[in-house]
Amino acid sequence: MKKVTFGMLLITFLLFLGIGVSSNPLIANTIDREDTSRDVYLNIITCNKIQYEMVKDIVGNKHNVEYMFNDEQASKDFKYTDETISNISNMDLFFYNGNIMEPWCDELISNLNKGNLGIINSSRGIRTINLTGENSGKENPYYMVGYDEYKIALYNIKVAIQEKDPKNRELYEENYNNVIKSIDEVLKTYDDKKSVIKEYRYIALDDKLDYFYRNIGISPIKLDGKTIQEIINENRIDPAKLIVLKDKETVFQDANFNTIELNGYSGADSARKVLLDNYNTFYNYFSVKENNDGHE
Repeated sequence: MKKVTFGMLLITFLLFLGIGVSSNPLIANTIDREDTSRDVYLNIITCNKIQYEMVKDIVGNKHNVEYMFNDEQASKDFKYTDETISNISNMDLFFYNGNIMEPWCDELISNLNKGNLGIINSSRGIRTINLTGENSGKENPYYMVGYDEYKIALYNIKVAIQEKDPKNRELYEENYNNVIKSIDEVLKTYDDKKSVIKEYRYIALDDKLDYFYRNIGISPIKLDGKTIQEIINENRIDPAKLIVLKDKETVFQDANFNTIELNGYSGADSARKVLLDNYNTFYNYFSVKENNDGHE
């Protein structure tokens, strides 16, 4: 009788043990599936509007995106407070540039609560150009007007968002590729003008478009306190083959020189629009000039 009782107890124990072993993985797997498929809603803040527009190009309306400043001067004059630190610390992602447009940046970042906050320098990996004039030697912060630099910054933004929301990694990759493709298609239409621009010499009146110039393959001469006529004489430039380049906010009213007015970043437009507008303005100048010369 004791043997029968012991045997029944042993069988019962093994049955319960078997149920426990077989059921636990089912519960664990269900939880894992829920974790990996859970939608993530991110709160993202950028330093300026141009970064905001780039983030929106990647995420669309999927997440909450905010920005701190509309223009360059507001960013330079900014003084952060405890409320600033608290607000940014409660975000999921914070994008900044880390240049002279944000002189307060390093100190602010050192005070942030970095528990769940991703802090990303969107200019990471960009080969920078130095400013001239009164800011000589300092890093030129206007990199968004250059296409190569724009692509690097957009890539940095995309990767940071993918890491925070891996479930939608493919969506962000697709959005990134679509943006780049849309720009590439426009820029290809200017390929036949690339040889023409080599026939001219260039003088740049400011630093705001240096990255754009590097991308299109020209090296404008800077005035550095000299007059345009002095530059012409020193470099033996044919005035008919000289083009003066300037940002639209730089004052220049000498009608004796061929001038192309371009758009540095002002905060009013997206980086993509500024980029495409500048390519269009620059290359169309030569199309118009060719047509006019052909009718003379």
